[in-house]
Amino acid sequence: MAVRRERARPVRAGAEEQTMSGTAAAAIPGFCGLCIARCGSIATVEDGLFTRLDPDPTHPTGQALCAKGRAAPELVYSKERLTRPLRRTRPKGEADPGWVEISWDEALDATAAALRRLAATHGPQSVAFSQSSPSTTAIGESAPFLHRLMRAFGTPNLVWALDMCGWGRGYATRYAYGVASVATGSGGGAMADIENSGCLTRKTTSILEKLL
Repeated sequence: MAVRRERARPVRAGAEEQTMSGTAAAAIPGFCGLCIARCGSIATVEDGLFTRLDPDPTHPTGQALCAKGRAAPELVYSKERLTRPLRRTRPKGEADPGWVEISWDEALDATAAALRRLAATHGPQSVAFSQSSPSTTAIGESAPFLHRLMRAFGTPNLVWALDMCGWGRGYATRYAYGVASVATGSGGGAMADIENSGCLTRKTTSILEKLL
């Protein structure tokens, strides 16, 4: 969730700070960065903690938020969220990888050394970078920097896993029926007639993730 640093607007009509169960809550306008749509949103912060994300109806893209956007606080404070680099200390295949926390400088130095070693031994084009789809993840803000790094390193190879991206339905139709991508806005395919549909099915899988 990205935040615009400006004067906060209330979640609903009223004061800029409202009391929730006796706790002062600040309403901070911004946008949800969990996909490329960047829906306008208002974050509620109570006692320094991000507690909820609501749509901002005054924003051009803030009429609604999907379930993922509304779950933003759960993502921020999840116990499974990685906030520091980890290094494996045991061989791959063992039940316990033996992860240990290392500093950012150590992680960057180790990664840079490995990339330089591969480039010197096999050439930079032996390396493939990987990213998720900006349509359904927060990679959209950092993807341009990844592409710049690829060009500076000297490789054109990018593994672009589609995850639950909308392109899944397009390619599923292409491979299943032999027609161009459907309802993806490009490729010359037909658009889905959702209004007159009696049943909608969603086919989503990433072949690349299964291979990797």
